[in-house]
Amino acid sequence: MRTSMSRLGSILITGALLVAATACGSDDDKKDSGKSAAGTPSPSAPTAPSAPSAPIPGTPMAGTTPPAAPSSAAGAVSALTGPQLEKAVLTAADLPQGVYLTRPAAGSDDRATATPADCQPLVDLFLPRQGATKPAAVAQAFVSIGTPIPTGVIGSELFSFSGTDAETVMAKGRAALKNCGSVSMKDPEGETSTIKHTEVAHPKLGDDTLAITSSPEDGGARASIAIRVGSTLIVISSADLSGNTVKVPELALVTKQVERITAAAKS
Repeated sequence: MRTSMSRLGSILITGALLVAATACGSDDDKKDSGKSAAGTPSPSAPTAPSAPSAPIPGTPMAGTTPPAAPSSAAGAVSALTGPQLEKAVLTAADLPQGVYLTRPAAGSDDRATATPADCQPLVDLFLPRQGATKPAAVAQAFVSIGTPIPTGVIGSELFSFSGTDAETVMAKGRAALKNCGSVSMKDPEGETSTIKHTEVAHPKLGDDTLAITSSPEDGGARASIAIRVGSTLIVISSADLSGNTVKVPELALVTKQVERITAAAKS
């Protein structure tokens, strides 16, 4: 695995990659290793019943028109607490077979600096822990795929914000993407890499949806979907650590996470 993928994985691709890079040495974090994902979920993320599916209004390209003010039931979702997020996050049974991880990556809240500076909001949208506007509560669940060296990661991160902060973070990130097809990233230790970002089509879910692919110049790829449901920001990601192409997470998986967040706020 390239140096940038192991040291800068949590910054360049997704917060889970640094966890994935060291997963084989952390027995406490392993859940259902080598077993079907339908095995026993982690105690920190119990299976939550799915809410009935709501109609999904499709759009040819997320972001082609500014999102309207929330008017649906999803828009009425209130700020969620940490325990609510942990209960709603995807379980090992929901995700593909692999090592189920729920601990945040070491350094996942370290700030990565973007050049040009106007691209910082895009970085902060997909790495909310390190943003200037930080979430009030966080929960995550990832599956590390491949042994002994992980080759891929797929998972979900949930961020609950105060007031209208989630809407602000989403709007600033979307606006920055227009001029940030290529961004130079520097970590706190000074290591840099250039990442190309491309918006991809995705049906609209929740109150706002933005899907992108991210490709570091020295290998690896990530597809990410940011979805705002009221004051909660959902980031579903799929990463390929060894190649340069990656599929956007399956719509059924993304929809299930959105439904659970909506149901959690109504419980």
